[in-house]
Amino acid sequence: MYSYLYSAVIHGVKAEMVKVEVDISRGLPGFNIVGLAGKTVRESAKRVRSAIINSGFEWPVKKITVNLAPGNINKYGSHFDLAIAAVLLECSGQIKIKNKENKFFAGELNLNGNINHVKGVLSMLLTAAENNYLEAVLPGANQKEAVLVKNLTPYLLKHLHDLNNLEAAAKRSKFKPKLNEDSSLNYPELNQIRGQKSAKKAVVTAAAGGHNLLLIGPPGCGKTVLAESIVKLLAPLNKRELLETASIYSINNNLNELNLKKKYRPFVAPHHSITSAGLIGGGQIPVPGEISLAHNGVLFLDELPEFKNSVLANLREPLEKKKIKIVRQQGSYYFPADFQFLAAMNPCPCGFAGVKDRDCKCSERDIVRYQQKLSGPLKDRIDLQIEVLPLKKDEILFKNSTAEKINYLKKIKKARSMQAQRYQDTGIKNNSELNLEDIEKYCQPNSSAKKVLEQAYESLKLSVRGYIRLMRVARTIADLNSNPQITESDLIEAVDFRWYAEKSEMLL
Repeated sequence: MYSYLYSAVIHGVKAEMVKVEVDISRGLPGFNIVGLAGKTVRESAKRVRSAIINSGFEWPVKKITVNLAPGNINKYGSHFDLAIAAVLLECSGQIKIKNKENKFFAGELNLNGNINHVKGVLSMLLTAAENNYLEAVLPGANQKEAVLVKNLTPYLLKHLHDLNNLEAAAKRSKFKPKLNEDSSLNYPELNQIRGQKSAKKAVVTAAAGGHNLLLIGPPGCGKTVLAESIVKLLAPLNKRELLETASIYSINNNLNELNLKKKYRPFVAPHHSITSAGLIGGGQIPVPGEISLAHNGVLFLDELPEFKNSVLANLREPLEKKKIKIVRQQGSYYFPADFQFLAAMNPCPCGFAGVKDRDCKCSERDIVRYQQKLSGPLKDRIDLQIEVLPLKKDEILFKNSTAEKINYLKKIKKARSMQAQRYQDTGIKNNSELNLEDIEKYCQPNSSAKKVLEQAYESLKLSVRGYIRLMRVARTIADLNSNPQITESDLIEAVDFRWYAEKSEMLL
């Protein structure tokens, strides 16, 4: 007797369809799984046997062979349990599965027959939908992933005996799952932050143009809260981005960290003790790292110089190519890493270099060595580098009511609209992606701004990269001010945002 069903296996952040075949024949009773099955898949034999017996079904006392095809792909994960049990019961004539060529199965079994939540279901569902599968048999605990894929009918099961009547299970599964409204972090509003007028402008500019941002200032001046406020200024995830991001979080089993209702972009802030594998992904079977969890969102590194140099060096490739490649013996894995990079650091080890009324205990050599931890290639990829100063007494004790009247979101939306219209059919998403050729085409300054640009070149000793970064920022500021051409005031503000970066480069 022979039968088959379909499941899938995760490879990187994508899934590949797997045909689960079962043959029951005469011979010495046994249960064998073939087809490059990993340890977790081979362990399915004992789980499936106990689950079938404890669910009121009969275990065939015959020679049972399970094949996972194609045989050249490594199979791992406990989610094959449900497919193996279902096809075995169908093969032995105990249940009948209609339209099995259109069905996809994934679920882990307990010994008593209960079906547990499994990781990576969303990636599997997206691949199943691309391959024209119409129905998915899943654990009830994976309802949140099931509702995100619209063109698949879900059968959400709690127990193995529900396989007897999938139609009844489908009726029970026709409900709206409660999507989490609050993500794990309560993001602040930019208007709630006191003072820091210049830093707020930099955050708004970064949000409008997709620029990377470095905040440099003493402890307690508000660098972290400024970085967190960018989340509510960014455009919500569109449908494609939401599915991409949610599938990565599904693989890492932390989908609850995404705000699926408000569609906030992810904000990932790893601790400075993180390893290279934790940041870029890795393991014997590679899983996405923090930079992939920040895909379509923000990666924030607080206390930047405290990160290991080897860890920071790993950021160069994803910042340039928007993806990361990890090579293992069993194959190559690609993880997406299209994120906006934000970082914060102190000006020196003690944190008070250049701060009025505070004594810095660091030597000049200590300060230079501390700032040199931010390598040149990484610094080259940060458009905005600004100094955040401590708040004054009045800014701390008294709230400025005029700050609440500024509609930052309206300005940002208008700037994004100008960029979308300007770069339509070019493949450019925002100003931060402009290269030298694009700048010559889209970033033309008016006559008065050209004089400012010449003065900036002389005073800042601009390199080609410095010029490109300056004009990217100037173009975004012009968009925020609704200026078709870059004006003198736009360029002066962009120079202010570049001054600390160029000054630190001259010092080092």
